[in-house]
Amino acid sequence: MEYIGFTYVSNFVSKRVEEILFEAYNDTNKLFEEWKLPIRLVYLDKLTLEPGYLITIETPEGKVRLFPLDVLVDFLDYRLKVEIEKNDGMNMNKILGITSFPLTSRDKYFGFYEKFLGFQAERLGRQVMLLSMRPFESDSMRMALKILDNPLADEDLKRLAVRVLSRELPAFKMRLIKGMLHEIGHSFGLEHCSNDCVMNSPQTLEEWDSRFLGYCDPCRQKLEKNLNSSWKD
Repeated sequence: MEYIGFTYVSNFVSKRVEEILFEAYNDTNKLFEEWKLPIRLVYLDKLTLEPGYLITIETPEGKVRLFPLDVLVDFLDYRLKVEIEKNDGMNMNKILGITSFPLTSRDKYFGFYEKFLGFQAERLGRQVMLLSMRPFESDSMRMALKILDNPLADEDLKRLAVRVLSRELPAFKMRLIKGMLHEIGHSFGLEHCSNDCVMNSPQTLEEWDSRFLGYCDPCRQKLEKNLNSSWKD
């Protein structure tokens, strides 16, 4: 069995979104079990980063507030090393971290800016995966969450926000699960494909919503082959 550590950066994540995160975590494990794939996510507790790590950078879309990408990778890699050092016999050299902030990087010398939907890094054989929830959030979902988090919001407005979330959160969860499957696929050697598959990167939320919840046959076959190879190694 291949185990993948699972965590999330808890700063600025609402209770409602936390609940969806754990539903996505459980549903992803159920999918791997249903597909008879020897992959399981293992919850490693949440990460809380000091606000001092937050930076503001200028992007083509305007100013963005976020945690630096290298800081997130360092924290996740350290968390994975701690787990590995427990030496409890669990085959785990991968970690998947979820953040509510955009994944962006800026070269401090040249001003080069790059944005990622998901990000992967390798440290001495340890695989670090990062996935931002931000691209999966609709504008109406963000607005509804802000209303419910505002103690001064009108009660009628709050009831409307609850109705909006009852529609938006299930869609958000499905997008998140597909994103997790996408990053996990990359960690086992899958590349982007053009089929109706979670490895086919979307250009819009509508595309992602219509995408099949799973791997296409060629991706599934390659995934199984790579899993078998990792056991033999």
